[in-house]
Amino acid sequence: MKKTVACNICGGTQYERGPNDRLAETGALPRCSSCYSLERHRSLRACLSRVPATMLSWRRAIQFAPDRSLDQEWFRSYEESKYGGVNSIDLQNIGRRDGSYDFISLSSVLEFVFDDRTAFTELVRIASPLCIIHCTFVPSPTAAATQHFGVPHGAFGRYHHYGVDVASWLDAESHQLTTMVVVATDPVTEVRENIHFFCRQPNDADVLRACLPTDGG
Repeated sequence: MKKTVACNICGGTQYERGPNDRLAETGALPRCSSCYSLERHRSLRACLSRVPATMLSWRRAIQFAPDRSLDQEWFRSYEESKYGGVNSIDLQNIGRRDGSYDFISLSSVLEFVFDDRTAFTELVRIASPLCIIHCTFVPSPTAAATQHFGVPHGAFGRYHHYGVDVASWLDAESHQLTTMVVVATDPVTEVRENIHFFCRQPNDADVLRACLPTDGG
């Protein structure tokens, strides 16, 4: 019998079906019954837990659609925005000064923004010259080309289904960002996630590349 793996966020060992009563791709129960984390949250936690503390400790962070994947104590300051809820921010028109943040995190967010390229430009605007922008896209980008829908599409109402061309679609190179794709595994379900980091400084990408598994970028 396979041993139950503890959630790497809260330590819980009880799991349940996810949204829409789904199972993980591996057939495992995906949602932690204690902290409600899913595959993408635990994958990112596993990923960032390997990053040197000194790389994060001085950064001003903001997390859109907050979840438990980030530990607030990792950062000098931490802000969260829940659209339609606490500190609601419209990604297409972010009311913050240029260069306000050194770490920006979005997990399954841009998929639900109608004008995602305007939103990404706004994220770059509020990013400091030393910023790292993290994006987890759901489902994980594997298709050759990104699909766009003029209206909310599918069970969850996404406007976009991102492919491996997502960095090109978001004009990352034009924004002078170095793109890194990290292949992270959820320790509970063993689902692999492609996590994107867009770095303002190429040396930050080098540090991440040295401590995290990547597929290039």
